[in-house]
Amino acid sequence: MLKNEEFALTKELTNEQQEAARNFIQVLFQENLSEFWNILCDIDKSRIYGLYEANHYYDSDIELHGFVQEIRDNVRAVYAPLQGQGGISTKVRYTSEGKMYVYILGSGENPKVYPVGLMPETYIEQERFSQRLQISIYNDEFRNVVL
Repeated sequence: MLKNEEFALTKELTNEQQEAARNFIQVLFQENLSEFWNILCDIDKSRIYGLYEANHYYDSDIELHGFVQEIRDNVRAVYAPLQGQGGISTKVRYTSEGKMYVYILGSGENPKVYPVGLMPETYIEQERFSQRLQISIYNDEFRNVVL
């Protein structure tokens, strides 16, 4: 679990951030794999595709669809207690790199807090820069690597 001192900033949760976190849980447990893929941030898609390419190099029978499905199944297992939709924190926590974390509280006797990572991504729409929030399912340990 991430600790508050690991964050650069804490602010009130916006409606867009709340909707992105709720949508993630909803999409995660639907059958449509394309929707799951489409809500992931580009960094995570790159990681998954790189892992797929490395595995496919050694086993040509591995298919991308099944590979992504297996990853989604693993993510589902982590967030399974939230299928009934838990409560969402009123705060959003920012890392110094701009990644956001929204906490969702699971239900049950011993409720647990589940962080949902959000990444802002920039795109151009009608000749203007816009941003959308995408889901990040991986921790960013690579940022701590020193070579």
